[in-house]
Amino acid sequence: MEEKNQGPKTNVSGVEDNLHTLSLTAFDIKHKDLYEARLIKNVFLETVIEFIDEELAADGPMQIRELALKFDESDVSRDEIKMISSIAALPSFDCYTLKRGMAPLKINVNDDAIFKLSNDRKASLFDLMSRLTRPLIQYLYTDDNLRIKDTSSLLELIQNTEPLKVKDRLGSVARNLEVSLIGLPNFLQEFSELFLSVSYFESIFREYNPKLDQFLLWAEDGVMNSNLRNDPNAQREFSNLDKRFKQLKGNLDSRFRLLSNITQVDWDDLNSSEFKKIQREILSQQANLAIGLCGLSVKMIEWEKQFPSAGGSPQQCLEFLSNEASGGLDNLLRSLPSHDAQ
Repeated sequence: MEEKNQGPKTNVSGVEDNLHTLSLTAFDIKHKDLYEARLIKNVFLETVIEFIDEELAADGPMQIRELALKFDESDVSRDEIKMISSIAALPSFDCYTLKRGMAPLKINVNDDAIFKLSNDRKASLFDLMSRLTRPLIQYLYTDDNLRIKDTSSLLELIQNTEPLKVKDRLGSVARNLEVSLIGLPNFLQEFSELFLSVSYFESIFREYNPKLDQFLLWAEDGVMNSNLRNDPNAQREFSNLDKRFKQLKGNLDSRFRLLSNITQVDWDDLNSSEFKKIQREILSQQANLAIGLCGLSVKMIEWEKQFPSAGGSPQQCLEFLSNEASGGLDNLLRSLPSHDAQ
């Protein structure tokens, strides 16, 4: 007999601002075990479902295609399974991918927090965010000594059009952007959210890019500086993997260089067409950065989990490179268009 869930929770659990896990408590799912489960991207970059229920969890995460076999239609509707499958097909579970990818699916959610960064995450992005928005604040407030210490205050300041001293500059910005002065706050909010997304993805890259460098050094040491150095198959395995990860790193790095260039806005000259160009580019980069960073973070998390002190024998190293590190990597790279910074 199906056990019903008790309805929406006040706070959706599992909203962790990451790219590779998503709690199903965010959705209108009737079956308790499914409602309490979460979607995760595994090390092979496949979406699987992880259960809390001990019996269901005993065999490990379940493939999405197995849901219809595991749960009888009288307990779980095929529409719910179709909904879960649609969500699972998204390339990443960050708030920006969810918002963009779920819009055409018309799926009801219990809490729209999944479409936003948490306050804690926003606070952690202050340094990156202030670097991007400083030119706008300096343009609007000139030489005021504004002591802003957190991202929320920064966003409020950008959207605050009340001070009389900034009215003239706001009027100039509004004319250049072809929007009304009344509509300008909405524009500035959209602008700040775009820049917040750039800061978010850059923070992920800053976290995992050094780990990728460490991983590749570890892999090189395990294969090239051990008894495997005379094994041509092991050498080939490492060389191919090293090339693919460096391709991923270069792809991401070039995207951030482009974003660094286009987010250096000259507010005296910014016009409507230029803003739309910036908007299109950031939204485009959101999608590709989410794909690449999701894959990178999952791989590095698994490496640190299996080799917390970067140890292991040469054979263990080779096995990890051949299986967990390689699995799904080619598909990931194929899904990312090649990119050169402009």
